[in-house]
Amino acid sequence: MQNRFLSVLSKFGFYPSQQPILVAVSGGVDSMVLAALFYESGIEIGIAHCNYQLREEASGKDEDLVRNWCSERGIPFHLARIDTEGLAKTTSHSIQMVARDERYRFFKQLLNSHNYSVTALAHHADDRVETLLMNILRGTGIRGLQGMPSKRKGIIRPLIGFTKKEIRDYGRERQIPHREDASNAQTYYHRNWVRLKLIPMLSVKDESLTQKLDVLGENVEKRLPEYENWVNTNLSNIIEPTGISIENIKASNAPFTLLKEYLKAYGFSSDMVFEVLAILDSNSGTEVQSASHRVIKDRSYLLVEEIDESQAKPSIKLENFNREDISTLKTDENVALVDAEMVNPSELTLRNWEQGDRFKPLGMKGWKKLSDFFIDEKISVSEKEKIWLLTHNENIIWVVGMRLDNRFKVSSKTQKVLKITVCR
Repeated sequence: MQNRFLSVLSKFGFYPSQQPILVAVSGGVDSMVLAALFYESGIEIGIAHCNYQLREEASGKDEDLVRNWCSERGIPFHLARIDTEGLAKTTSHSIQMVARDERYRFFKQLLNSHNYSVTALAHHADDRVETLLMNILRGTGIRGLQGMPSKRKGIIRPLIGFTKKEIRDYGRERQIPHREDASNAQTYYHRNWVRLKLIPMLSVKDESLTQKLDVLGENVEKRLPEYENWVNTNLSNIIEPTGISIENIKASNAPFTLLKEYLKAYGFSSDMVFEVLAILDSNSGTEVQSASHRVIKDRSYLLVEEIDESQAKPSIKLENFNREDISTLKTDENVALVDAEMVNPSELTLRNWEQGDRFKPLGMKGWKKLSDFFIDEKISVSEKEKIWLLTHNENIIWVVGMRLDNRFKVSSKTQKVLKITVCR
């Protein structure tokens, strides 16, 4: 295994220069074997250990094991104690996400401050297969089929070609100390469920499943540079200064893939990309939203825009008054006064405007299309999208912030007044 390890380092350009390598070590068998392989190869290393403080005494024992192993060999030991649960509560992120973000932040800090060349992680072939299957279950693109890359910026995975069994056998032969994490047996973690339930179930049909999927991941990784070049060339054909050319998307032989590659940076999932494809032949103004951005059709282009938080649906506050208690009908832009007897509060709704909407603007007896009203008021397309309508039984009561409907106004006959405040 030692010779194969050195061959892997050389083959993928991992063999170190004069700079030492930072090795991430949890105390489990995989990372302890990785550290031992580096040490036994005479390669200068430092060890990074994260104590997530999630398993009480066990976390402390993991830390002690790694610290003592380093001390016995004169290897620099770097420790980060992380209040993982506390950070998860304050950030509303999952414990797994917090742990991941914190450890990579720690590794990057050490690379910058201690002149390490790269960080070596102990992921192996079984990890790659698990990740590949998890990516498929999430609806992956081409990149997800590599599972885990053998290297990326600042990160190397020298054990990616070794199986878990090979690593365990080597650790047992060399009597390399390690500790078992009891949480690895808990199937409520998605990765553990894939490892302990899904893979054994699939392997019943094909005993060589993991080997085949590992080869798939390796082959995809090798071909990715070609794919990246193809994507970049074809994206340049559909992305224009005005927006994404619908004509060129339709002419492409892989419209979904190109849109997926372009829109992933804006938070669009595969399902959302299918929705985007569905609006190519829709009317202008049709849109699809991710959590942070929207794709809107504008004639022959698709425009990608960040969602303005001011466009989030506001709430309304209702107050009732006697007419004699109201000294003036002048109000702030976010307030409207209407005849309370004309309105059932439970039937009030806020919505965006739609083509065909009409109302009777205050001071007028006749109907007016809302689109014409916007033209008269010189309201731009982007401004129109930020305007809300207060409706009652499908009737427009108020173009919020602009004009009340004449039918709901406070008149000389009004006895009760409903004050409506729109709160953003």
